[in-house]
Amino acid sequence: MGFAISVLGGCLLSPALQAADSAPSASAAHQPAAPSREAQAQYHILAGEVAAGRKQPQVAAEEFIQALDFVSDPALAARATMLALSANDADLALNGARKWLKLEPTSLEAREVILRLALRAGLVDDSFQQCMAIVADHPGGPDDGFRHVALLLSQEEDHAASALLLMERLVATQPKRSGAWHAQGLLALRFNDIDLAERSAREAMRLEPGSKEAPLLLTGVLVRKGDFTESDRLLENQVRNNPIESDLRLGYTRLLIEANQKGRARKQLKAVLKHEADNTDAQYMLGLLDLDEGKLDEAELRFKALSTGKERGVDAHYYLGRIAERRDQFENALKEYTLVSSGQQVLDATIRRATMLARLGRLPDARATLEQLREQYPQLAPRLYVIEGQLLGDAGELDEGQRLYSEALKLYENDPELLYARSLINERMQRLDEAESDLRAVLVREPADARALNALGFMLTVHGTRLDEAERLIVKALELTPQDPSVIDSMGWLRFRQGRASEAVALLARAYEAFPDPEVAAHFGEALWSTGERERAQQVWKKAQETAPDHPVLQETVKRLMP
Repeated sequence: MGFAISVLGGCLLSPALQAADSAPSASAAHQPAAPSREAQAQYHILAGEVAAGRKQPQVAAEEFIQALDFVSDPALAARATMLALSANDADLALNGARKWLKLEPTSLEAREVILRLALRAGLVDDSFQQCMAIVADHPGGPDDGFRHVALLLSQEEDHAASALLLMERLVATQPKRSGAWHAQGLLALRFNDIDLAERSAREAMRLEPGSKEAPLLLTGVLVRKGDFTESDRLLENQVRNNPIESDLRLGYTRLLIEANQKGRARKQLKAVLKHEADNTDAQYMLGLLDLDEGKLDEAELRFKALSTGKERGVDAHYYLGRIAERRDQFENALKEYTLVSSGQQVLDATIRRATMLARLGRLPDARATLEQLREQYPQLAPRLYVIEGQLLGDAGELDEGQRLYSEALKLYENDPELLYARSLINERMQRLDEAESDLRAVLVREPADARALNALGFMLTVHGTRLDEAERLIVKALELTPQDPSVIDSMGWLRFRQGRASEAVALLARAYEAFPDPEVAAHFGEALWSTGERERAQQVWKKAQETAPDHPVLQETVKRLMP
């Protein structure tokens, strides 16, 4: 559920119970006495451990919470709360968290759970009480406490209105504290209440004119509003004679990149490098901008310069691999990805390393790499099976890819990603009934899965005569993802199959403009050809053949229409 609390493991008996268990037993000369409090607690803990071992978190939580009626153990209360959360039993988790806080009044983690669960349950006063306590007792002081509350509330997107009202009520308790207004501005910006965010940021600046954080918040608000002239002016006022100018400019640059203001972002980065030529963050961000804009030579120079350093060296090798991959230099890409041994990119680099091995004809090595990843990241196993199957399909090993997916689905029954992937390979093998069955299984679990709706609709369009059913599926997919070029392409091709060529051309032109894929180009060109625009059709095909001369759909289309 996203709570910033670690799951507390537990031995069979907590320290409190271990001590109680060593106490002298009652005399055997008497009739059996009622079970002691310690014995009753031990019974419930044993039952809870058995349930936890059987993957029954709700039962385990209930037993542990009953044990707390007989023994005071905050660690046990914390574990019960975590189990209840994993079972999605909010009432039980709230009960456990209240017991936890009673046993450990200084627990910030217990307060976090109560704050969020009470907010979801509409218990606003309870949430407010925890907010007040977090602000008052936060080890970093009240300003950090307000920010901490804002961070917690920012995770309650489904209850944004209540969270904002709660924050306003909290700020009203200390209206002259700049940090309180700053925290409220952060929360308001998170929930896209731009007016409240701007008012809060300006009030924080008024209360603390020398603040460095509030102006940056206001700059972010102005960027979100699209008022870039004013945000530029505010930033320049802040950096004037400021010893941490580069940090402010880099923070502003990130905001500009998020707003797709790449020209302005590049200007800020160059201003940083004018004063700090060796600023690695600025060089790195410029390299990313160059790569995003297709300036591979410029990006390569920047990342090569960074690759020998400690701060950005590993990341630089990852992006050098990406550049080599885009140039189809698979040996170089493999070398660079192999050098990514740590950091945020290590998983993706290893997956890409497997892909490079497959493209170099070393399919067994690629599969072994993915198998090692599955052992290392078992939670990602379905996704890694999908990737392995795709590599097999790309290598023409369709039977083995289909077998792999079927074996994986025995381990991860009805996994939508695996079902979708198997449907694609089944279609390539002309096992259309099985492909359709897989896609329908996905839609049973996820009726609004636009990708599956589109895939099934497109398959019915291409391979069958059930065009009315195909239309219902593609229309629904288009309603869910109106800007997706693959869905627009499907609708265009459906219209072509229905004999509505002029509508098809308009739709396929949109799809091709957004995503000039060779299959989209094949469809677009054929629609143009059918309406008499044969010269334009040939131009579209020729351009596609320059980048994908061996694409099967493109080849078949051109050969059929231009034998």
